[in-house]
Amino acid sequence: MNSLKIVLRLNAASCIAFGLAGLFMAVPLAEFLGDPPVGLLQMLGAVLVANGIHLVLSSLRQRLNKWEVLYFSFGDLAWWLGAVFLIATQIWITAPLGVMSLFAVSVAVAILGVAQMWFLALYNNQRSNAEHWRAIKNSYWAMPKWVFIWLCFLNVYFLMSLFYWPNPLAVVVLLGFVATGPLLAAQIAFDGGLRRILGLGHLIPWVPLLVWLIAYDGKHLYQIGLIILLAICLAFDLFDVWRFWRGDRSVFASPAEKGHS
Repeated sequence: MNSLKIVLRLNAASCIAFGLAGLFMAVPLAEFLGDPPVGLLQMLGAVLVANGIHLVLSSLRQRLNKWEVLYFSFGDLAWWLGAVFLIATQIWITAPLGVMSLFAVSVAVAILGVAQMWFLALYNNQRSNAEHWRAIKNSYWAMPKWVFIWLCFLNVYFLMSLFYWPNPLAVVVLLGFVATGPLLAAQIAFDGGLRRILGLGHLIPWVPLLVWLIAYDGKHLYQIGLIILLAICLAFDLFDVWRFWRGDRSVFASPAEKGHS
């Protein structure tokens, strides 16, 4: 529990620090980032300060509230997705140093969100770090081989977009690719393995990416291939989420683990 409280307080410190910057340094901050509305930065600053205070109060409780921790983690992941969206679309965040800074801060926020999910799972399940890692590793290797091969191929195909750098196609595709990372990591950290709900980690960022790819004028051969692969992947993900909704919510486990359950 102490580790979770430390992460919550680190999150609180970052929220309050950036919130105060938004409240009292909105004009220079807007110039640094590009051209976001000053009033919006001030409003966001107030929300961050309030969230930081909430984080502190929650961390001081003797017994942590699971739903509060999940709320904070979802907020961190929402921040991550929002930042990736703004960078990809070049809305408001247009200064090169501002883009890099926002991305770096958002990576740190996403790490805090994933860490909260990780330590919450340890707290709920009374596991050690080693036991949790082992459960995740066993669940990962319990995937059907064809799924493993498919995911490897999909990841490699995404990374092939680097050959088009700095074309907007490469920038947006890579941002869409990395956007899934914290979402998947948070769910795996919380569940201690792989469940069908992981499909949401693809659906949330990749449905907009697919729409963008279809609308983008470039029509490179690579782009057409990615559209096809994404459509197939999202169909699998929709089916997985539907099965999860229908009750198939178990964590994938190795045959040895199933035998002991």
